[in-house]
Amino acid sequence: MYFVVPKFITTFLLIIYMMVSVAPSAFAEDTSSQEPQIRGEGAYLIDILSGQTLFMKNPDKPLAPASTTKIMTGLLAIERGNLSDIVTASPSMLNNKLVYGTQIYLIPGEKMPLKNLLYALLLNSANDAAVAIAEHVGSDLPNFVDMMNQRAREIGANQTNFLNSSGLTETGHVTTAHDLALIARVAYQNPTFAEYVRTKSQAISRSKPDVPTLMVNENKLLWRDLTVDGIKTGYTAAAQNCLVASMTKDGRQLIGVILKSPGREIYTDMQAMFEFGLTHFKENIVKPSGTIIATVMVNNEPVDLIIDRPIYMTQKLKGQSSGLNLRVVPTSSNSLSSVEEGQVVAQVEVLDGNTVVNTLPLKSSRTIIPPTLKNSLLSNNLSWNTGFIFMGVVLALLTGQKIYADRRWRKQMRLTKRRESN
Repeated sequence: MYFVVPKFITTFLLIIYMMVSVAPSAFAEDTSSQEPQIRGEGAYLIDILSGQTLFMKNPDKPLAPASTTKIMTGLLAIERGNLSDIVTASPSMLNNKLVYGTQIYLIPGEKMPLKNLLYALLLNSANDAAVAIAEHVGSDLPNFVDMMNQRAREIGANQTNFLNSSGLTETGHVTTAHDLALIARVAYQNPTFAEYVRTKSQAISRSKPDVPTLMVNENKLLWRDLTVDGIKTGYTAAAQNCLVASMTKDGRQLIGVILKSPGREIYTDMQAMFEFGLTHFKENIVKPSGTIIATVMVNNEPVDLIIDRPIYMTQKLKGQSSGLNLRVVPTSSNSLSSVEEGQVVAQVEVLDGNTVVNTLPLKSSRTIIPPTLKNSLLSNNLSWNTGFIFMGVVLALLTGQKIYADRRWRKQMRLTKRRESN
């Protein structure tokens, strides 16, 4: 199914909806009794590939995130920083209002590669590493916090408000289980971030003696459950126990969030939530890579817009599942006069109800050159053709003259020979 858009979205307000046809089960079954009993105040389970929600508890309740804040700090460090950068610890390391709790005891002037500070941040959960990273990547801590909040808005985590890079308690430093799941999903899809959070332990070099050098991942599930491959723990007295975890099994990838849990049962609750997601849902590809999602007209020529990765849908194994909607949104409100093959000219938003769960780029299937360039090429071709015709005529005349001269010369030679023989 596709749509033809006359001049590539005549107005920006034109939005295309398409229904993904997925037949739900013929009957519904009450599965509430089978849902996991999560003791944390907020919880969320999301399918990484489809972006759809599988379970939630108080998803939009503002709660303190503790050190799960460092997911955003680490993501920004990877996206905006250079892992080979050498970071110099500032005097902020001695500010006990900014830096307390878990530390690797950085001292002002100490130098360390950013890649090693990230191990301290994401494995050991060092608060001094969080401040050092923020000051290096953001030039100062307030600017980095602004970057954190801006990135959260880009991701869609609109109820999150960061006040620091470490997660230490501050009034107004809050997120929600839903927002944190969105942030964690984006972070996990970054291969460098995923590599860090699945690392169980890592030694880092230090220039001073008698300081921590072995960074050990605090995520207990990473050590005890082979399907778990990230992400981050957190604890403060105000936030209580917090955990964001990712798991991969049988081609399925899930992310779970539990906030403000009273005790160590947070780990068994997370495993129960993962088990629920695996046993009550299945995942299907509804639009494979290379599918034509829409067609636009460029210079009165049709151009297919295709996806270069699949669109997934997660369905309940029992009970009724709603379908997905696709909404095509142009990257520009201006008409296109040309396009190159593989150029991103629109996006397709995947909606579960009214919630955007995924956004994929739409790429042009062919190249259309601008009319001026096309006319120029045509003019050049005509010029070349005229030139070739002229050269052909000249060569023909020259060749004819040479043949004529050769004939006259041969005739003259024959007459001379006859006279000599007589």
